[in-house]
Amino acid sequence: MNKSIIDSQELIEGLGKAGGGLSRGRAFFLKYLGFPVLNSLITWDKALKIFEKEGELIVQLANTVSKNKQQERILVPKLFGLEDNSRYYSIAMVLRHLLIVGNALQDRIPSLSQGKKLEKAIKIEEYKPYEIIDENIIQEYEIFFKGFKEILESKVDNIYLENSHEHPWFGNLKAKEWAVMGAIHQMVHRRQIEAIIKDL
Repeated sequence: MNKSIIDSQELIEGLGKAGGGLSRGRAFFLKYLGFPVLNSLITWDKALKIFEKEGELIVQLANTVSKNKQQERILVPKLFGLEDNSRYYSIAMVLRHLLIVGNALQDRIPSLSQGKKLEKAIKIEEYKPYEIIDENIIQEYEIFFKGFKEILESKVDNIYLENSHEHPWFGNLKAKEWAVMGAIHQMVHRRQIEAIIKDL
C-alpha cells in the first residue's frame, strides 16, 4: 500500500471526531466574549462586505495552486475557530465546505428574517466535505460568493427580528448574527487555505 495513503489514514484517525467542536476554553471564549464583541462591531452591511472580500481572497489564493495540488490534503496547525476534525483538508475540500455552509446561510438567514421557525437542529458533522469534489470547484465557489449578497438581500425582511436558531457553538442566533457568523467563517477558512498553501 502506498505510504501516503497509510499516513493519511493515520492522520484521519488521530483527529477529533466530526462535530467534536472546539476545546472547552476556546468554545467558552467565542460564545460569551469573542462572538458577542464581533457581533456588536460588525453591521449587517459590513458582514456582507467581509464575506465578499474574504471570498475574493480565497479564490485568489486557490488559483495560485495547480489543480492536482488543490486536491492534496494538508494537516494545518491548530487555528482559532477551526475544530480538530477540519484541520486535515485540501483546498478543494475547504471550498466545498464553504459552499455547503454558504448555501445553508442563503436559506437560513432569509427564513429567520421572515419569522419562520427552523425545525432541523444544526449538526456540524453534516457540513463536512467528505465527498468527491469536482475539479472546477474554484469556479463554482466564485460564482456562488459573487451572488451571495444579491440573493440574500433580495429575500431578507427584518434582519433584527427576534427569531433565532441555535448554532452548536454560539447558541441562538438571529438573522443578522448568522450573517456575522458567516463572515467570520470565511475568515477562518481563508486562514486555513493560507496554511495549506504554506505546506504544499
